Amino acid sequence: MNQATSPNQRRFRRYGMKLPCRVKPRASRKSAALPELETETVDVSGGGLFFLASAQWTIGTAIEFDLDLPAHIGRSPVGIRCRGIISRVIPQEGGRIGVGATIDHYKISTLKEDKQAVMSRQQS
Repeated sequence: MNQATSPNQRRFRRYGMKLPCRVKPRASRKSAALPELETETVDVSGGGLFFLASAQWTIGTAIEFDLDLPAHIGRSPVGIRCRGIISRVIPQEGGRIGVGATIDHYKISTLKEDKQAVMSRQQS
């Protein structure tokens, strides 16, 4: 997949990981109303991520996204809630769009498998 940036231009090492990801535009008067997207990452780094989407996203759009890291990556499953900005939009085969976004802020929380923890995560 050509992402139009050479590896020596990157500040952070990339990890090719398919992680569940929920993405939505941050509330703004300027941003178009796009629904929350459930997708998975193509790769992740300390400074950003790349995912595939079927909807059109615009460079410069402020977004929020949640990543779920399973227990086999760490000691227990964790959720990472992030804020960032779309930095690249690259057409892909099959009409999909590759989207690169920065990670400007993040918060890590432990995920519990019981229903109450899932519900409280959705309400926050």
